[in-house]
Amino acid sequence: MTERLLLILRHAEAGPHLYSGSGDIERPLTPMGHQQAARIGAQLAKLELPGPVHVLCSPARRTQETAEGVLSALPDAAVPQLESNLYGAGLDTLYGFIHATPEDIRTLLLIGHNPAIGTLAHDLAGPALQSDTFAALRHGYAPATLTVFQTQEDWMNIRPSTVKASQVLIP
Repeated sequence: MTERLLLILRHAEAGPHLYSGSGDIERPLTPMGHQQAARIGAQLAKLELPGPVHVLCSPARRTQETAEGVLSALPDAAVPQLESNLYGAGLDTLYGFIHATPEDIRTLLLIGHNPAIGTLAHDLAGPALQSDTFAALRHGYAPATLTVFQTQEDWMNIRPSTVKASQVLIP
């Protein structure tokens, strides 16, 4: 069986809503958000992710900037694939992306938005949320939070009972 990692990442801290024609999708990261993304990237680089790595990212500016900051720390940085349906996605849509992942991918990184990205992480973590390792997740899913799940299942079979929450990275 092949070990796979599923990484669930909320974008880093973004600026306030813009009152321009561009709207919410063009909100950039704050200076703190850029620092958060770089710190998550540095922590992620220490995990020695099994490859190939596939990155799915919302097209929002803040998620793309988060991806850039995180992936620049990795030795073999993957190019994020922008998926318009990740912007405003619900839980079913997120599971759909996971289930549609090609079987040769060994690490999948989803970069998206709350509430769905946090709901997905909480759904998959299940009882693990009661352990001290995941205490930070009990009060929401803060910006730049990344949860790591391990599995030996095919992507099509990912659900709470087929993954193990192994750690949470917080900037």
